[in-house]
Amino acid sequence: MIKKKRIIPIIIFMLEALLRRLPQNHPKRSDIVDELSRRWAGYRGEQSLDYYVESLLDGGKYVVFHDLRLPLAAEKCFQIDTLIISLSFFVILEGKNILGELFFDPNQLERILDDKVDIFPNPILQAENQQYFLSALLEKHSIPQVPNPSFVVITNPNSIIKPNPHYPAVSQKVIRPAAIRTNLEMVSHKFRNPILDKKDIQKITRLLLKLHTPDRPNVMERFQIRENELLRGMYCHACSRLSVERKGHSWVCNICSGEEKHGLINALIDYILLVDSKTTNGKFRDFVGIPSVHVASKILKSLNLTYKGDRRHRVYELNLNDLRKLRDLDE
Repeated sequence: MIKKKRIIPIIIFMLEALLRRLPQNHPKRSDIVDELSRRWAGYRGEQSLDYYVESLLDGGKYVVFHDLRLPLAAEKCFQIDTLIISLSFFVILEGKNILGELFFDPNQLERILDDKVDIFPNPILQAENQQYFLSALLEKHSIPQVPNPSFVVITNPNSIIKPNPHYPAVSQKVIRPAAIRTNLEMVSHKFRNPILDKKDIQKITRLLLKLHTPDRPNVMERFQIRENELLRGMYCHACSRLSVERKGHSWVCNICSGEEKHGLINALIDYILLVDSKTTNGKFRDFVGIPSVHVASKILKSLNLTYKGDRRHRVYELNLNDLRKLRDLDE
């Protein structure tokens, strides 16, 4: 049973919004494109992992959580790509979509690709740290301790895992997606005796879902881009130009003359992803490119947004999921 599904990470939507809102000649565009490509590759690799995990669920023996982000001390979090829990054991899967020849040693992962050497943190250690953090978290909440081995799943089919006879963890813990089933069977055979009962599983499920803390990265800060560098206006979905203006009671593209139904909501979604989850009439007008205070006020009112303050100092709360639902209802 899947208790938490994997969804497209919000940073992908943020990076896509940032590319939409930056001039073509902006010096940071290539860095953002590279980062977006890596993020999509990572997500697709995790999806290939999910296929093999979900093929194990018919018997109702396992409960699965994808993309858990759980609290540590001092407002920090640790993330688990996939957690599989049963009455006898937990298994942590750390997915890595890395192309090239991969050589693991106790301190790092070395990747050779096109005669270039890149160094990454050792994902075996990452997964083992997750084991420790998860055990500590569950102990804090009076959950019985169970074995929780971990595996690193190399999801890129074209990568080559180089053996290291001096580091046996590589052959024991680094696997391909197709090997998830056999390794889970070995773990199940090793840890046969139930430690938990169904009530414990229900308690753990409620706890993990409650403690899950969605990531909210700041891509503007990461790439050192100021708000005044962003392009203003509404995009036309037909020609992908920032050329939509109000004509009568409609929003029409000045380039292709197409009517744009969702330009306002899409612009607000970009605003949430890049700027803030709160806005004012003035900030809304500036970002979307509406000169009229009256028109902007009518639009914001029509969206039924939560707000605080009187008319002159009103601050509107923007909710990403609510705006997406509103847009999708009008498809």
